[in-house]
Amino acid sequence: MASTDSKPTIDYTVRTGPGTVQVDPSTGGDQTWSVILQPDDKIIVGGESFQTAIGYPGSPGDESYGTRGSFTSVRLNSDGSLDSSFSQDGIALVPGNLDPEAYADYVMAVQADGKVLAAQPGLGGLKVERFNLDGTLDTTFGSDGAAAVVPPFSYDGLSMYATADGSVYVSLRGTSQAIVFKLDSSGTPDRDFDADGALVLNPTGHYGSGNIATVVQPDGSVLLGSWLYVGSDGPHDPGDPVYAVQRLAADGDLDTAFGVDGVVYFDAALGLDYRSAMTVQADGKIIIAGESKDSTAFNVLRLNVDGSFDTSFSDDGKLTLQVPQGEKNYAHSVVIQPDGKILIAGDVITRLNADGSLDTTFGSQDGQYHVDGSMEANQLIGNDTAEIIRGLGGDDVLQGAGGRDVLAGGTGADIFRFTQISDSYRTATETGSDRILDFDASQDRVDLIALGFTGIGDGHDGTLAIQANADGTRTYLKSFDANADGQRFELAFEGNLTGQLDSTNLVFTAPTVEGTAGKDVITGSALSEVIYGLAGNDRIDGGRGSDVIIGGAGADHLSGGDDPNLSVYGRNGINDADVFRYTSATDSYRTDTQSFVDLIDRFANNNDKIDVSALGYTSFGDGTGTTLKVVYNQDLDRTYLKDVEADPQGHRFEIALTGDWTQDLGNTEMIFAQAEEVTLVGMSSEVALG
Repeated sequence: MASTDSKPTIDYTVRTGPGTVQVDPSTGGDQTWSVILQPDDKIIVGGESFQTAIGYPGSPGDESYGTRGSFTSVRLNSDGSLDSSFSQDGIALVPGNLDPEAYADYVMAVQADGKVLAAQPGLGGLKVERFNLDGTLDTTFGSDGAAAVVPPFSYDGLSMYATADGSVYVSLRGTSQAIVFKLDSSGTPDRDFDADGALVLNPTGHYGSGNIATVVQPDGSVLLGSWLYVGSDGPHDPGDPVYAVQRLAADGDLDTAFGVDGVVYFDAALGLDYRSAMTVQADGKIIIAGESKDSTAFNVLRLNVDGSFDTSFSDDGKLTLQVPQGEKNYAHSVVIQPDGKILIAGDVITRLNADGSLDTTFGSQDGQYHVDGSMEANQLIGNDTAEIIRGLGGDDVLQGAGGRDVLAGGTGADIFRFTQISDSYRTATETGSDRILDFDASQDRVDLIALGFTGIGDGHDGTLAIQANADGTRTYLKSFDANADGQRFELAFEGNLTGQLDSTNLVFTAPTVEGTAGKDVITGSALSEVIYGLAGNDRIDGGRGSDVIIGGAGADHLSGGDDPNLSVYGRNGINDADVFRYTSATDSYRTDTQSFVDLIDRFANNNDKIDVSALGYTSFGDGTGTTLKVVYNQDLDRTYLKDVEADPQGHRFEIALTGDWTQDLGNTEMIFAQAEEVTLVGMSSEVALG
């Protein structure tokens, strides 16, 4: 990056627990590929961060929505905290010159200096590129930033890793052969590594599809891990795949002193697959990290030098670690620290002590689970456990979800959201109430819309009571009526806020936002709102939240305003489902000479809806009677929902959507009226259905 002022803002979040760190560098999807140690014990984590490249989530047609990947380099201090002296707050977004999603054969790794290595097909075989932190090719690597490795066979499996001295190992596997290339720190083949920087391996067995893991040991031998197909007549026949590790000597042939004739076959019940990661300790013991049969956990195994399980590790050499809700249960990379601690890079970075126990000096320093935002506006959603969630800067949305959470919005106008009673409650025997540390009654709000309470009262019959404790150090918002699970909603605030909590900062129903009779520009908040444009050619952006948008009269430009970097159904269970509602035939119409047609922009398939029930329309059709016709205008790239029959004033109801929705717009995107006893608004009674 050229300077601090020129760096783009990074909307990141950090989750920490005992022994774990998870850095989410963007609001889009993220993936961790590699981890490496610096000489000063700082940790560099490499991965990808995905942003919307074309269209938006939920846009019509698969070809209308796509993402672009940026490489990421994240530097952590030895305790797992972000190293703010590195790039921007410890995170570098490294633009690449490729779309990683376009390649089936693609790997990346990060060097100890944070530079990014990427390998994909090209240059007559495989092209290995190195990128600086600003995204430019590092022209000191290979030839103008790229080095070529050319395997002598057709390959399927592919892996790459970097070592602390800058060396790069690239490995490829075919069905019965494998090869390891070694490049020095300048991208030149290491001539001291077997034949001109390439070691051809002769593993046993039959390999099918799937990736590999390799480790080159100090004595020149190579460990090769992948699925090996094992048949009914023995391990050398095609059949069902099992994960296997082979050790091959420096000449490329099997080392028969390892395992059984050079191979260790793992029980299929472990659930290991080809995405496993592998490394070797200084004492020669082997660490393998990979999937398990349990989709919410992954395995970590340690083998002795001869391939047997090391029973000093987690009692039997096998350890199962849970992953956070919604994260992948496999690892891309694993390294050993000089002190013997084990760093595993999956969706979450985990550090173990040498005996397999969680290293609680890494990640959370107080034994609690934390979710921390950046100085930008963040949407921070907890998991079903007790967490400390901090928004820091920006106008944040904080949602603890399950567990007894502690919430701190920091600076900015923050929203504390509760979507079910179990988010914050008390029963006759237990307390699961959340606590807000820094509620600013002048600008912060508590979003209670989804809970169904009607307002402030005595805590009965749908109301919530406001009470302070005896010494005035804490204020409670509570219900005294339990639900079917015996839970009574209860939320605690630090300090005495009894004179400050009211209907402006406790939001029980979706707020109403109204325009004027003129041409308005309205942008909603992160709350779910009902927005009325009224008359005039308005421009309405609903913002975050599940909004109801009623443009009213005039040719309005309407958008639900969902974040383009969020998936259609949002992240962490968030679902911003907007409704575009029409209550009068004059809200959007065309005559023979004029157009007052609304344009709906960024309509999200399978998420947003158009509500025409009040107008009496019952289905799609030819545009006559109570049907709406769907017509696409290619020149304007707009889809029209139209009534082809004019009312007595010459108005024909019509709505426009950006893009081609002819194949994607269905009944799930519409709210139609029931077919019985429908009268079209503005029409004469003769067209009523009975």
